[in-house]
Amino acid sequence: MSKKIYERVLEDLIERRQRIINGEINCIPSPFPRFRNTFVGLERGKYIIVTASTKVGKTQIADYLFLYNSLFYAYNNRDKLKVKIFYFSLEMSAVEKYRQLMSHLLYIISQGKIRIDPKNLRSVNENYPLPESIIELLQTDLYKSVLDFFEQHVVILDSIRNPYGIYKWCKDYAIQNGVTHTKNYDFLDKHGNVTKTQEVRDYYEPNDPKEQVIIMVDHYRLFTPEKGKDLYATIVNWSANFALDLKNNYGFTIIGIQQQAPSQESNENQKLNKLKPTIDGLGDCKATAQDVDLILGLYTPARYNIREYEGYDITRFRDHIRFLEVMGGREGGGGDICPLYFDGAVNFFQELPLPTDKAALEPFYNRVSSLRIYSSIEGTVNLVTVKLNESISTSKIWFRKIFQSWRNSRIRD
Repeated sequence: MSKKIYERVLEDLIERRQRIINGEINCIPSPFPRFRNTFVGLERGKYIIVTASTKVGKTQIADYLFLYNSLFYAYNNRDKLKVKIFYFSLEMSAVEKYRQLMSHLLYIISQGKIRIDPKNLRSVNENYPLPESIIELLQTDLYKSVLDFFEQHVVILDSIRNPYGIYKWCKDYAIQNGVTHTKNYDFLDKHGNVTKTQEVRDYYEPNDPKEQVIIMVDHYRLFTPEKGKDLYATIVNWSANFALDLKNNYGFTIIGIQQQAPSQESNENQKLNKLKPTIDGLGDCKATAQDVDLILGLYTPARYNIREYEGYDITRFRDHIRFLEVMGGREGGGGDICPLYFDGAVNFFQELPLPTDKAALEPFYNRVSSLRIYSSIEGTVNLVTVKLNESISTSKIWFRKIFQSWRNSRIRD
């Protein structure tokens, strides 16, 4: 006999409480410790949109928060979590996404000593081919272990571009990896007599309760319109129908990346100092804001020659500072801002100290200044000597130590 809804909800509350008591998790923790008061982490069955103006880093912050952070956390906590990420990359090829991963991984595991962007990784500069030592490093057991883990748990799809195709792929996965329970619903006439009994969907139960399925779509403007629909109607259909069905009925987590409209950076908005991403500024379709659980916006004051913002000296950070804002959410928290150090070359973000903590900020200023040295592959090679026989361990403990210390500590000089 099917359980009543309130019985399932109560059971879930009890189970979630017990998981925390047992040292387990109910979400993938946010990599930004102070910001966890607002955005604690990535839960199952949530729909999140990340938005920013063009070339600000909306894909990069989405990748850092939801792709890399989820992957590394699952790698180091296999007893607590299993992830399956379907990444529908409408803007970049799967090969390009893998190069970005390699650049990021080299930077993270080396604790910032190896900083090679995807352009230099693929030896674009004829005078500075990628050092053979980097190739050898990527072939060591540690790197192969992480890359193999990525290959097993992340599927990058760059050929499915229409919302129905994305929906069908994800729904097929749900059907193959879980059970949809049904119940009978009786239709009654005015006398209380059953006139019709219909079988309806009740709830979905995954085969593996520890698996969190994450669907990422980058980005909405590049959808191929469905037959008979323009782009606006196509986005509405994806968001209000397909995304919500996958979220509500299968417990999948949806991450949508959506540009701000070009008008958000108009001269008029610059005069009025209204340049931050807004819900009203969502490009191509503002209606998506009605469907989501959370909207995150990314802002860069350096683009507009702003010298000070939220107490931070933008002239010293230049283009290496971003502000992540909760623009709106079903459970409150709108307006909270997280200041971030940003290195776009290796897709790295780190939560900044408070603007009043001058001593803690100084290492970040030094880091920004030192990036000039890394302007070419030559600078990187001169500063970094990769010694394959030193400090390379394949152990899970070693990688956890490197990742956690880099993620949670302050950047050192």
